[in-house]
Amino acid sequence: MGESGAGKSTLLNLVLGLLEPTEGWITQAGEPWSPLPERERRRCRPRIQAVFQDPQASLPPHRTGWEILMEPLEIWRRGTRPERQAAAAHMAAQVKFPEAALNQRPAAWSGGLAQRLCLGRALMLKPALLVLDEPFSALDPTLAGHLLDLLLALKAQGTALLCASHDLPLVRILCAHMLVLREGVPVCQGPVGQLLSEFPHPHLQALWEAVPELG
Repeated sequence: MGESGAGKSTLLNLVLGLLEPTEGWITQAGEPWSPLPERERRRCRPRIQAVFQDPQASLPPHRTGWEILMEPLEIWRRGTRPERQAAAAHMAAQVKFPEAALNQRPAAWSGGLAQRLCLGRALMLKPALLVLDEPFSALDPTLAGHLLDLLLALKAQGTALLCASHDLPLVRILCAHMLVLREGVPVCQGPVGQLLSEFPHPHLQALWEAVPELG
């Protein structure tokens, strides 16, 4: 949690292994994080999937929606082609991506469509950990509500979620634990309910007071 530029995306990229820490350390499942040989990275990759902040930039521009959703299954040789296509159609329906748009390429999609497809692609391999960087920033409230329900269902089924956001109402609903960053430095952390009732740091209080009130 934190305002723009607080270091949220950098922290997620460290967790994903896209950046190496210059100091400190990261653990995964209690084991120290370390750069893995390529073969071991490939073997571990299905366990962790990500939805990046800029959906258009993270999609291959030359591939159709069908190809993007089916690619993870093709790489890991899961199912026949008809089975992969059926899985892609089912995932598109789950994330409310219109099947007719699957024949198109990313340039034809709005930011909201691209973000939905990014989430669908990340879920194709049923990861143990789903890393989300501002997952609802391009979505209208109705679609954001639907995908929030989907993420809550995944969480209930045992998928771990790691989410970077500056949207405190979203964090309050989706997350159990919160780390607040300011200019790259952690200023407080703990259970979400406790932090949002006690406000142990003035920066968190300021973030909460900046949330617009409706009605």
